[in-house]
Amino acid sequence: MNPENPRRSGRHDRLYDTAAVVVLVVMSVVALLTWQRFGITWDERYHLEYGDHILAFYASGFEDKTALTFRIDYLYGGGFDLSGALFRKLAEPLDQYEAIHLFGTIVGVLGLWGTWKLGRVLGGPRAGLLAALFIGATSVYWGHMPNNPKDLPFAVGYVWSMAFLLEAIGTFPRVPRALAIKLAIAIGLAMSVRIGGMLLVCYLVATIALWVGHQGVLRRDLEASYHYARRLVLTGIGVVAGAWAVMLVWWPWALYDPVKRPLAAVRRMSQFMDHQRKMPFAGEMVSNFDIDWRYLPHYFGFKMPEFVLVLFVLGTLVGVATLVWRARDVRCFTHNLVLGTLLVSLWFPWLYAVYKGSVLYDGLRHFLFVVPVAVAGTAYFADVIITKAIARFGTKAALVSGVIVGVLCMDQYAMMIRLHPHQYVYFNRFIGGLEGAVGEYDTDYYAETYEDTSEQFARHLWQTEPEVYLNTIYRIAGCGGPLRTMRRLPPNFEYHRKRYDFFMGYTRGNCHLRHRKSPAIYKLTREGGLLNIVRDRREANRRNAEKAKAQRTQSKKNARPKPVKDSP
Repeated sequence: MNPENPRRSGRHDRLYDTAAVVVLVVMSVVALLTWQRFGITWDERYHLEYGDHILAFYASGFEDKTALTFRIDYLYGGGFDLSGALFRKLAEPLDQYEAIHLFGTIVGVLGLWGTWKLGRVLGGPRAGLLAALFIGATSVYWGHMPNNPKDLPFAVGYVWSMAFLLEAIGTFPRVPRALAIKLAIAIGLAMSVRIGGMLLVCYLVATIALWVGHQGVLRRDLEASYHYARRLVLTGIGVVAGAWAVMLVWWPWALYDPVKRPLAAVRRMSQFMDHQRKMPFAGEMVSNFDIDWRYLPHYFGFKMPEFVLVLFVLGTLVGVATLVWRARDVRCFTHNLVLGTLLVSLWFPWLYAVYKGSVLYDGLRHFLFVVPVAVAGTAYFADVIITKAIARFGTKAALVSGVIVGVLCMDQYAMMIRLHPHQYVYFNRFIGGLEGAVGEYDTDYYAETYEDTSEQFARHLWQTEPEVYLNTIYRIAGCGGPLRTMRRLPPNFEYHRKRYDFFMGYTRGNCHLRHRKSPAIYKLTREGGLLNIVRDRREANRRNAEKAKAQRTQSKKNARPKPVKDSP
């Protein structure tokens, strides 16, 4: 990172790199073998449609302009959606949801590699290996890979952009052309998913300005500073222009005013007021319009693995102290610039959201992009600790460190296996795990558990009433809608909104409490926490039918004309 004090190559660097590649390949294979188990989420249908509309926009020679007014999606670029539409064409005969889940998994895997890359840029091969191990143990990232079509792809673009940006800072003022091109593409793709990626442009501009200002102070000569910084400034302009061009390719609405419309989208998204809802937070039901500063600290504090969270907090404190301590050391300027940029990328987004009073909901979803960068930063700090421990205690410290890292990661891997395929509902032990979070915070806010629940429920019926099962058409309903509820059910199930034998409810909006007097015939749980429940309405329907029949009979009796007596 610091060309004035470059990191010394270690004798085990090649071993660390090889181990990291092996770890990432194993994780990639696991992801590509398990993606089909994940359920459909609320947002996916609209992203599929938006991708189709963007594809139609280009295929029609810009005649089909549906993408320019489609819901509120037109305010977002279609980087993932258009790519997904193209991938779905190639992935036939997979249906559209299977294809987009496979594509999302591939994009998520790229984020695993991006986290390794960032960790390696920060601290070298061992930090990269730790970053790979840590991100693979982070359920909140892994659980979003197949079926989050917006926040996960943005997180991938963000982590790769940060890796290239911090790598570029170490080469100032002569950034290699290949690296500048990679940085432009990464930033452009991030902005093509969410315009919030413009933060990356701000980071780039700020780092260049700080570097140029530093050189001016050192040289105390305006002309010399100009010539020294000219190349870097031109490179920065080229990167921003290239990133903007990449963004526009995927965003039809922005093409019609390439400067004003993206900036207007930034203003619109920073004041997003379209989704008002009640949600559980810290044991209370609150409006997402009325949340306070505690929201993000709570979700970061309870959704990240315990050891990552502890290292992250300690690493932040040490990082700030390091910046203050070395602020006047000219030799450490590049290192300070890298470290400062990393800290700003981690803390500024959510502090700004708190300051602006931004509308937030769905747990950590909107700030998922911070997670891979935080994990890489944590790995860097862990590497610093290991390095100092080895310098003081020798090779025994390396062995102890390896054992500790292995135990901590294996603990999280085991948790992810137990949660599968619902890793995104993970809560750490600081709140008592998922069981402690149910009813206190949002868990399955995406309705992702409906497919798994319906499949397991159908298997339960087959095992408990096989004779009835073979000769019955079951009617079912639920808050997840017909698509999720029916997707994995066999043909002897039908969806009915009013007349149903079973009702399936997840915990969002207390849907699981509907028909609470009816017995629960199946519960989907993980780690002691309820995620979805199926209630048997057949006996209640029978009683209601008998009651209605009795009322009709009584009505008929009351309606019979009374006999008329003959007059004397």
